[in-house]
Amino acid sequence: MLESAEEVRYHVNRCSKCGSCREVCPVFLQEGSEPWVARARVQLAGAALEGQLPFSRRLGEIMDACLLCQACVAHCPNGVRVDELVLWARAEGVKRRGLAPAKKVLLRGALPSRRRLALLGRVAALCQRAGLLKSFRGRKLPAFHPLPFTRLFRPAKLEKPSLTVAYFVGCMTQYAYHQTGRAVLKVLEENSVQVLLAGAGCCGMPALAAGDLKTARQLARRNVESLKNLEADFIVTDCATCGEMLKLYGRLLGGEAAKEVAARVQDISYFLVHTGGFLKGKIEVPLVVTYHDPCHLKRGQGVHAEPRQILAGIPGLTLVEMPQSDVCCGLAGSFGFTHPALSQKILKAKVGSIKATKARAVVTGCPSCRLQLASGLAGEGLDLPVFHTVELLAMSYGTESMNMPPKEME
Repeated sequence: MLESAEEVRYHVNRCSKCGSCREVCPVFLQEGSEPWVARARVQLAGAALEGQLPFSRRLGEIMDACLLCQACVAHCPNGVRVDELVLWARAEGVKRRGLAPAKKVLLRGALPSRRRLALLGRVAALCQRAGLLKSFRGRKLPAFHPLPFTRLFRPAKLEKPSLTVAYFVGCMTQYAYHQTGRAVLKVLEENSVQVLLAGAGCCGMPALAAGDLKTARQLARRNVESLKNLEADFIVTDCATCGEMLKLYGRLLGGEAAKEVAARVQDISYFLVHTGGFLKGKIEVPLVVTYHDPCHLKRGQGVHAEPRQILAGIPGLTLVEMPQSDVCCGLAGSFGFTHPALSQKILKAKVGSIKATKARAVVTGCPSCRLQLASGLAGEGLDLPVFHTVELLAMSYGTESMNMPPKEME
């Protein structure tokens, strides 16, 4: 992370103001005005650093309207880390102005407490059973479970495993997408990998993205303490966002323990293709699908081909690539809820790309993307299920996951 003035100044000075970021920034492509593009944010960060501009509420609004999708970073000829400049500006804004009350309650009141997170999950599930909380800020929500995944499911004990992994269960799998967690356990068992459930808790990305470095480091330290003593060869996650955040722990905290934990983290699709290996499917899954690349997976972790290799190992499955499969879907954590109108515009373009494929299902590797895509498809009246990559592999293995998961919007 960029924290020193020298680091920030280095990246600001690398920007040649060429404007190539205008070609790929989803926010600029929707808004069309200069404050909403990467080069403007870079120059504003530089001006704030040099004291030429205050860390005002207006500056905060401009920095907050960034998806952190890293499209500009990947496209920048000079390698400017726009995402890290934005995170630095957000953190500086929090230091000077503090957190908004709602964010303070969520980030410092709920996220650090596993008990409170579980309580929120249970309340959400009960509200949905009463016909409430089906949507929020114009976005339809998945069905929440009254009990977290790690309270309901346990990995099988294998006699002669080839490897042992710690499975870091992210919040969305923990409280909403239990079918993904079941699929992870079954697929790893099928491939002779022993699973240990890691101490479940927030990875810290929501706090980091909001500029709350204090809470982000608090959560990171707790997770490092939980993970470092597990006798696991690797740490796997089914969430693109959790995976990228866990890999940042070495930079965020420093210290050998954090660096060692970060070095062992692998996305489940990367692990199956490169580390543990995976058996091809046994049962046909006769489905035409298209794949959405999560930003935190493709650009954040460099995982792009691996999910497609897994899909290619499922008999009967046909993958049709969508146009611009790696363009952000528009949720970006809390962005979709704090900027609902802009998020919906970006989502509409993504749904158009999906429709162009004529696929009968969508696959992705990020639970947040899944929520966004399912909501967008339902909003367009499209009855297309959204799956995690590993769920389709589990179906092909003939586990109980062969039954299609509940529809996202029930």
